[in-house]
Formats: sequence, structure tokens, C-alpha cells
Amino acid sequence: MQNLFIAGIKHSGKTTFARLLAKRLELESVDSDDLVLRRIAPLSIREYYAKEGKESFMRTELDAIKEFVSTQESAFIMSLGGGASDNSELIEYIRENGKLIYLRRKEKEMLPVILKHGIPAFLDPEDLEGSFHRLYQKRDGIYRTIADKTVDMGCYRDRAETLESLLEQLEDIIDER
Repeated sequence: MQNLFIAGIKHSGKTTFARLLAKRLELESVDSDDLVLRRIAPLSIREYYAKEGKESFMRTELDAIKEFVSTQESAFIMSLGGGASDNSELIEYIRENGKLIYLRRKEKEMLPVILKHGIPAFLDPEDLEGSFHRLYQKRDGIYRTIADKTVDMGCYRDRAETLESLLEQLEDIIDER
């Protein structure tokens, strides 16, 4: 059975739909951010990233995911952090241990959603739109290249309908399980 790793830009619905998929498929659901938080407590991910830097964060994320995967006896669905595309070692590990699903949303829909939660460390406060555009273009290009499946999430309003659409689009991958 294949593990499913759900990737996408920050706030694209990764955790929400990983949990819904897992429930429907009767699999365990885990969020890689939760695995990281166990290692860096009492810091938040934003605090750790700001204090220790990107490279340290990426190593911690990889180590946390490797540890989790090594303890699993059955398939699971894991939502990844929004910056997983920047971590080539992590992507290589994931592709060796399951299928990578990219939940793609349009760029123009994403920035307002992200900013509802404050300005993340990876955006330039002096050039929010420009820095997000560059980041989106980079990560979207990577995810579309490396993903086993890209799912266009559209501008979802109804979770149940979106879940049904997601299941339909993943039918070929789910059948491989």
C-alpha cells in the first residue's frame, strides 16, 4: 500500500484535505508540522525558522518525517509543510516512500488567505505581492514537476464537494493502494 504525501503552497488545503481523505480511506492522517513541533517545542515553527534559519528547519523537518515513517506498519496520509518543495532531500525521501500529491490553487487566491494569518517569514513585508509571486512561481514549478499527481483545487467553497472531486482525481493513485 502506498503512503500519500499531500503538498502545496501554504494554506492550500493540505492538512484539511489530508485529514478528510484519510478519514474516508480509513488511514492514519498526520501533519508534518506537528512532527516538527514535537522536536522544537516550546518554539513555534515561525520562531524556530527565524531563530535557526531555513537549513536547520529543513533538516529538522526531514528527520521528523523519517522518524515517523520508520515507525509505521500501515499506509498513511501526511500533509507537508508549504515549503517542502525547497527541501530536495525531503522530496527524494518522500518519493521513495509513497506518492506525492500536489494540491494546486491559483496564485491570486492564495496571498489573501496566507495574510489572514499574519506575514510569514518567507515573504518580504516591503514587497508582499512581488515576493509571493516569485515564491509561488518557484514552488508551483517544482511541485508540478515532481508530483506524482497535480490536483487543481479551484476556489473551493464546499469541503464535501471538494473532497469528492479530489477523490475522483486521485482514483488512479488510490486504486494502486
